[in-house]
Amino acid sequence: MKKIALIGIGKMGMSHLAIANQTPGLEVVAICDNSKQLLRFVEKNTKFTGYTDYKKMIKEISLDGIMILVPNAFHFELVKYCIENGIHVFVEKPFTLNYKDSELLVGLAKNLRVKGQVGYVNRYNPIFQRVKKLLDQSVIGEISNYINSMTGGVILQENSKGWRNDFSKGGGCLFDYGPHCFDLSTYFFGADVKVQSAVLKKVFSTAVDDIVYATLLHKNSVIGFNYVNWSDNSVRKATNNIEIFGSKGKILASKQELSIYLNETNRDLKLEKGWNQIYVTDENTDVPYYLRGEDFSRQLLEFSDLLNDKIEEPTASLFSASITDRIIEEIKNLNKSIL
Repeated sequence: MKKIALIGIGKMGMSHLAIANQTPGLEVVAICDNSKQLLRFVEKNTKFTGYTDYKKMIKEISLDGIMILVPNAFHFELVKYCIENGIHVFVEKPFTLNYKDSELLVGLAKNLRVKGQVGYVNRYNPIFQRVKKLLDQSVIGEISNYINSMTGGVILQENSKGWRNDFSKGGGCLFDYGPHCFDLSTYFFGADVKVQSAVLKKVFSTAVDDIVYATLLHKNSVIGFNYVNWSDNSVRKATNNIEIFGSKGKILASKQELSIYLNETNRDLKLEKGWNQIYVTDENTDVPYYLRGEDFSRQLLEFSDLLNDKIEEPTASLFSASITDRIIEEIKNLNKSIL
């Protein structure tokens, strides 16, 4: 059983706390947050020790791992401190707000033999994992292109205040929604990727973007159009959809379902010529504790495996997350005149 602590007990932090507390192989022993009122409540009603100073917590308690669930702008500082103190880390996305910082942390973790994982939950979705397997098996042949989109209704009126309207704090559609979209692209098509073109568009925000259009080229062969929009009033909940075109057919996928069109029957996988349908309920969705979706539980099961030396590298690694940070930085640099 590996002892862990959580830093940042906000909306995501509370969800992760509940899941981590029910994850085999993990024992939550402490939490850290700057809200003294919250800590008093937690300490009164749970077994966890509360801290307002993460450095003091790390000094006083022997920890195997720490989950960093603070606002984006503080990721680099906290991850770096944990790595320097030999503590394995799970950090929510995005990894950092600066590619050079991410690159530094990847090297530091490697040199100090510290393991790390980033909260790119799409990589733990059963449908997207099935898509990855199908692509690795070349079920639709040689991939030529794809269309990847993520939409939601976050900013739906004029916005000029708060962290969501500030790039330096991780605001903007590019930094908030964009990471999930671009990480899914690199998960499927590889980290050898270049930004070919990109446009950021304001709709309601005054200092950041609300819509992202970006074309990525993977391995100099697969071209992908990525569309991200957090100002879509027609979408109740954030939605990911991807359409992938290959020489033998195509794939349409969301978190809930997968459609496979094949030019010819694939007898080995029992897939018919034409359309084949797979739903998330057809996949293995068993988890020890369900909250927000099995994806969130599955990623913490892997963090447990990482800490307990069952695996050496997680599906959502520090390196893969740093590539997403590079993509975001390149897109932003291409649009300095617009923003």
